[in-house]
Amino acid sequence: MNQLASYAIVARLRAQWRSSLRHYDHFTLRRDLIAGLTVAFVALPQSIAYALIAGVPAQYGIYAFITGSIVAAAFGSSRHLQSGPTNASAIVIASTLAVYAAQENFLGVVFLLGFLAGSLQLAAGLLQLGNLTEFISKAVLTGFIAAAGLLIMTNQLPNLLGFSKQINMMALDGILNVVRHLDQINPAALAIGAGTILGALFIQEYCPKSRLGLPLLPPYLTALLAAAAVVWLFKLEGRGLRLVGEIPSSLPPLSLPVFDWKTMQALSSGALALGLIGLAESYSAAKSVAAFTGDKVDPDQELIGQGAAKIVTAFLSGMPVSGSITRTLLNYRAGALTRFANVFAGIFVALAGLLISPVMRYLPVAALAGILMLIATTMVNWREAKIAWHTTRGDRAALLTTFIGALVFPLDQAIFIGVGISIILFLRKVRKPRLTELVYDWHLGFKELDASQPHPLPEIAIVHISGDVFFGTAEFLENELLRIAHRPELRVLILRMRGAACLDATFVLSLMKVHEYMKAGGKLLLISGATSEAARVLERSGLEASIGRENIFFTDATLFKATRRAIDRAVEFLEQEGGNAAGSSRHPAAAQTTAPQSR
Repeated sequence: MNQLASYAIVARLRAQWRSSLRHYDHFTLRRDLIAGLTVAFVALPQSIAYALIAGVPAQYGIYAFITGSIVAAAFGSSRHLQSGPTNASAIVIASTLAVYAAQENFLGVVFLLGFLAGSLQLAAGLLQLGNLTEFISKAVLTGFIAAAGLLIMTNQLPNLLGFSKQINMMALDGILNVVRHLDQINPAALAIGAGTILGALFIQEYCPKSRLGLPLLPPYLTALLAAAAVVWLFKLEGRGLRLVGEIPSSLPPLSLPVFDWKTMQALSSGALALGLIGLAESYSAAKSVAAFTGDKVDPDQELIGQGAAKIVTAFLSGMPVSGSITRTLLNYRAGALTRFANVFAGIFVALAGLLISPVMRYLPVAALAGILMLIATTMVNWREAKIAWHTTRGDRAALLTTFIGALVFPLDQAIFIGVGISIILFLRKVRKPRLTELVYDWHLGFKELDASQPHPLPEIAIVHISGDVFFGTAEFLENELLRIAHRPELRVLILRMRGAACLDATFVLSLMKVHEYMKAGGKLLLISGATSEAARVLERSGLEASIGRENIFFTDATLFKATRRAIDRAVEFLEQEGGNAAGSSRHPAAAQTTAPQSR
């Protein structure tokens, strides 16, 4: 990374914090405090629940939110992006670390995974690779999240039903595990779990709402506290009901990842998968709110913010964190005005963890499972899924393949399937740039050739290229241009390249073949609208010398001026070739005095 880019990032961070502090007043403080408290009410039960998904003790989810929320707010570009444990990231963590669950140093491996994923994100941000998000399509992300939601539900069913949990990284295995143990259902656990689900839904629907439209009582937290109260009142802990257990009343303690080379190598693919899904989650969350606020989201700075949050969290006893779409939208809806709202949310969760940790020891796992199943049902954006399904066959295939892949393979592998599909779809689209054959109309100027009408001057073809012309598109372009050049009546091919970009050696070689084919047949290839990029490539490759500089016409501020000059050259060639005065006289563009200037 160059020094200039480093200074630019630091300068942006300074400007953002100065802007936040310069205009900070009592009104802004009040709005941020309310938003932070609102997010904290949701984040506390979510952090405990997502720790359960990841397979770590509950306090490591709380520690992760406290640290991640504050650090990501300090270094990210979005003032509303809310970071901490998330559902999709938690299940990727579980999938990656399943083989380490029985090890004595398991938590050190968890912290190492977060450190590695954060380091990859931080490095990508410093190298300005934030546009990697463009390689994960919405269809792929929707399919992945839907499969993650289903996997969460199948993995939480044993907890809801009260029998011993077996970690399953594929949904089908989870369903089979439930079927095999149906005779072990614990009625008390099922009653507690179902009651928690119904209680949360009742509060969500019927509790009086604030002016923001949010229930005055936080549904998830209230339902969980009610479940803990039921366990305490009726002494249910002695009836085979599994409880969360003691949660230490402390701020995040220092921790140290297991820096073992072999373990780092084994975790590298999982860390990359976690970094990719975290990038997609965070950037989607930030952009979803920026669409309402008009804020500019910098993907490079978001990578830096998320990477820094993961790294710091790894040394403060937290599971890996990411940007949360649901909490980000909640933060915005609750009235947050600056990034301090996220700082306050972290502080409030820290205070809540200190104050209510004695109550949490009575929290039944079945109640948490019920809340997780509720969250899983809301993970899928059905509107986006419907649009992806109906828009194109490619989007439908991406959605379906990613969904099935995430059910058949562990999620840390499935995300690579999704990214691969996104890249394939991207390459399919760019491998066929648009080729348009143009003709000249006396009154309308240049227009697309109507295939149903005869060509007004078959001796000359004008082909306009728009799009990227590189190794992935070269064969297609070569075949199409040779097909046109093969026309018996054609004498001159004018290739208009004003809209062409990304020229490379493969394209130049293809163009050389077209030129050599035409030259061998006594035909002429002309290039018009050549940009400065095209001019450099043509000169350095030697193609300019082969075609002849007099046959290349560079772009001009006046639209189609270079193409008109190319037509003049084509008419001149036809006249020189066989005295084809008829050809020149019936081509209106040859008469510059009567041709329109541009359109």
